[in-house]
Amino acid sequence: MTITMAKPRRTGLAAAVGLAALSLAQPSRADWTFAPNASLRETWTDNVMLAAEGQERSQFITELSPGFVLQNQGPRIDFRASYNKHFYKYADENLRGPNGQNANSGQQNLQADLKAKLISEMLFLDSTASITEQGVSAFGPNVGGTPANPFAPGISSEIKTWRVSPYLLHRFGSQANAELRYARDRVSSDRSDFGTSTSDQVTLNLASGSAYRQIGWNLYYTRQNLDDSIAQSSSSQNMLGTLNYLYSPQLTLTVTGGYDKYDYQSLGGVTKGKNWSVGGSWRPSGRTSVQLNVGKRYFGDSYFLSANHRTRTSVWSLTYSDAVTTTRSQFQLPSAVNTFALLDQLFQAQIPDAAARRQAVEAYIIAAGLPPSLANSINYLSNRYMLQKQLQATAAFNSARGTLVLALVSSRRNGLSLLDVDAGLLGGSTNTLNDNTRQSGATATFNWRLSPRTGLNLTGTVNRSESLTQDRSDNNRSIRLSLTRQFARKVNGNLEVRRVKGVTAVAGRDYTENAISASVSKQF
Repeated sequence: MTITMAKPRRTGLAAAVGLAALSLAQPSRADWTFAPNASLRETWTDNVMLAAEGQERSQFITELSPGFVLQNQGPRIDFRASYNKHFYKYADENLRGPNGQNANSGQQNLQADLKAKLISEMLFLDSTASITEQGVSAFGPNVGGTPANPFAPGISSEIKTWRVSPYLLHRFGSQANAELRYARDRVSSDRSDFGTSTSDQVTLNLASGSAYRQIGWNLYYTRQNLDDSIAQSSSSQNMLGTLNYLYSPQLTLTVTGGYDKYDYQSLGGVTKGKNWSVGGSWRPSGRTSVQLNVGKRYFGDSYFLSANHRTRTSVWSLTYSDAVTTTRSQFQLPSAVNTFALLDQLFQAQIPDAAARRQAVEAYIIAAGLPPSLANSINYLSNRYMLQKQLQATAAFNSARGTLVLALVSSRRNGLSLLDVDAGLLGGSTNTLNDNTRQSGATATFNWRLSPRTGLNLTGTVNRSESLTQDRSDNNRSIRLSLTRQFARKVNGNLEVRRVKGVTAVAGRDYTENAISASVSKQF
C-alpha cells in the first residue's frame, strides 16, 4: 500500500531542504507519498571472504533489507528519496577473514534529489544527498552499483555526500539570460585516511538571448574553495567565453577561449594557463546529434566528443572528455553510465509521457536487477588532484520480449598533486598503486521476458586495471544468471547464481567465488 502524509519525518539533509522549500510554496502544496519496502535474501557462497585458493570458507548468509521511497512531485517541488538498509546474518557468527577481520555486518544506500522553485522565474534550489559503497583502490572487485560480494571486508568504503545549490535566473529582455549559482557540498567516508572535504563554489553564466539568432555567445566563470581534513586547502578558477555561429539549421560552429587556474600542492608542473578550442555541433535530425571540440589547455591537447543516436528500438552513445578532477568531485557528479538515463531514452518511443516512462524504467530496473550505473568501477579513493581522460560507449536495444544493454568505458588517470596525502589509503610498498592508472571495463545485461510476470536476466562484467607506476595489471570478471518472478502486483521473487574471478586490491591475491541466492521483496 502507499501511505499519503501531509507532514513527513525529515530523512537527512535533502529531505530537510525539501521541507523548507515546500514551506515557501504554500499555494502549490502537494501531498507527500511514503512507500516502504522490504526484501529477504538467503545466499550460499563457497568463498565468503574472497580468500585465496586453499583458504576459502563457505557460508550461508541471511540478508534483511528494509527501505522506503519518499517523494513529492508538484509544479514547484520535485523531490525523491530512496533508502535501503542491509543487515547480514552469518551462519558462523565468529566468521573471520584471512587477516582476522570481521565480515561486513551490513551496508546502507541513499539517493535523494530535490528541485524546487522558491520564487517563480527567479529563485530556485537544487539539492542532493547520497550514501554509497565505493572501491578503496583502482584494483580489486567491482564495488560500484550492485557489488558481486558485499560481505568481504576491506575492499570498499561507505561514502556520504550532500550538496545544496540555490541559484538565481534573470532575463535581460531578449538580449541575454543570466544565472548566478552558489553551491556548498560535503564528502566524507568511514575511513580516516580519506579526507572529509567541504566545498564552496560560485558560478556565473551569462548567455545571449533570443535576439541573437545566427550568432550567439556565452560567458562563464566559476570559483571553488576546497577544505580537506588531510590534503591542504585548495582552490580553482575557470573562465570561458564561447562564440557560436549558426551555419545552417543543422550545423553550428563554435570557438572558445578562457583561462584555468588551480591552486594545490603540485608535483612541480604548471597548474594554470590559457585554454581554447574550435569545433561545432551537428544535428541532422531530432534523433541524432554530434558535438566535437578540439583545443588546448595548460596540461596539453584537449578534446571533447559527444555523439548520440536513437531509433525506435535502440539508443547509441559515444563520449570522450578530459579534465582536471578529484575523487570527491566524481562522487558528487558521477561519470559512470547512468542506467536510468540510458533506459529512459530507450523507452521514449514506446512511452512518450515522461511520468509514465519514469515509472516504467524504475520498475524495469528492479525487475531486471540492474545497478544504478554501468561500467562503474572507475572511481576509487584518493585525496589528490588528477588529470582524467575518459571514453565511454553505450548501446541499448529493445524488442517485444527482450532488452540488451551494453556499456564500455576506458579511463586514464594521472596524479597531479602530492602523493603523500594518499599514504594512508594503501600504505607500504603499494602506496603508489593508484598514482597513474589505466582502467577499462565492459558490462552486458540481457533481459528476456518469458511471460508478463517472469523474466530471465544474464549479466556479465569484465574490468581491467593497470598501474603504470608499479607495472601491475589485474583482471576481474563476473557473470550472473537470475530468474525473476512477480508473484503479485507488489511482490517479486528472484533466484540467482553467480561466478566471480578476480584479484583483491591491496593483497593482490587471486580468488574465485561461486554463489547462489534466493530472495523475495515486497512493496507496501
